[in-house]
Amino acid sequence: FLESQSSVHFRDLHAAKFSWDALPSGVATVGAITTADAAGIIKLANVHIVRLQDNSGIIVFINISHYLVDGVGLFGFVNRWAEICRWKRRGSAANDLPACHYIFERSSLLDKMPEDRKALDDPTLELITTTGPLVRWLAWISPKTRGMLLSKAFSLMSVVGHTFHFPTSRLASLRASVQGYLPSDVRLSDNDILTALLSMVIAQSQVECKRDSASASYLSSLASYLFPSMYAPDSSFVTQVVIDTRPRLKGLSAPAYAGNAILTHCLVNSMESLTSGITEQSLAPIAKSVRQLVNGVDSQIIGQYVDTLHKDLLRFMCPATYAFTKTTMLVSNQSRFPIYQADFGDGIPTWVSSVRAFFPNFSSIMPAPPSTGGYVVYISMTERDMAKLLQNRFWMSANDMLY
Repeated sequence: FLESQSSVHFRDLHAAKFSWDALPSGVATVGAITTADAAGIIKLANVHIVRLQDNSGIIVFINISHYLVDGVGLFGFVNRWAEICRWKRRGSAANDLPACHYIFERSSLLDKMPEDRKALDDPTLELITTTGPLVRWLAWISPKTRGMLLSKAFSLMSVVGHTFHFPTSRLASLRASVQGYLPSDVRLSDNDILTALLSMVIAQSQVECKRDSASASYLSSLASYLFPSMYAPDSSFVTQVVIDTRPRLKGLSAPAYAGNAILTHCLVNSMESLTSGITEQSLAPIAKSVRQLVNGVDSQIIGQYVDTLHKDLLRFMCPATYAFTKTTMLVSNQSRFPIYQADFGDGIPTWVSSVRAFFPNFSSIMPAPPSTGGYVVYISMTERDMAKLLQNRFWMSANDMLY
């Protein structure tokens, strides 16, 4: 826990639309990867309170490792903390504070699994079972060493992040246009449209960069001939979709279960279908496949997923190395989290965002501030891939880039 005073005024942040460049230096005390601090200690929860100039506002940076909780648990903690602050500021007796119970025991999750199982699809099975020397070595070394190495690896990739706003009206218009190319019994959600659009624009960006690398120089051309898998585009693209299991397991509620209750399910589309150009018509089958994937994850699939992981305890590292061998991206929809309900006594947050740079080919879908509406989409990619994404006309016309 850290408190600090800044010479930056809230009005300056507001004028800059809360761009990362406008934030006081050192707001984020940790990065995307769980690492040890200067004293060699891994702190699983980190909070930094920054008081802005003339008491014009505060910035609250909160990071809790996925070792402990997922997004439901994180915002459960934030909102409970805010509730306690409001209670104390009103002068109410601590003993009268309504009780709130959170569950972290893994057994409470396993108890909700049904007896029957369904087989996992091949791509998802490959994601969580493909082991090799790298997976086993990363699982064997200490969390301190692993965190240091992964953090260093990502820093060498020159990962950058950008944030985009999808206004409600513009997204609704796009969804209606895409819906027109599908049967009437297929109803798309905003998540279906956004996930499909992210899959297409990120796949195109990666493919274009690979092609540029292969033809950049004589040495690159020779390398692409000798090692085609490193430079030639894959025939398929894998979208890793984060799924919250709570609504799919009878008796498991949010936020009562605050531990990790998410899994990653793989959606595979042909590279040709994703990179032939983005139009409302080409988006339609991709969005439909997202809808089918989300609808298809039930309690029997979840049970098989957990059983598969438990057969080899080293498999927790498999997803971390998967991206080194596949053209892929991961998307996490956080739009239903109570992000803008954390009132510490002075009102809800004006703006909530992710850290500046996460890991490559990651995207999150968050709610925009209530006064604005729509969704805020955060993407982190390598600098070269991001440059290609920012040149995509369809993507850039569908949203407003914030920073």
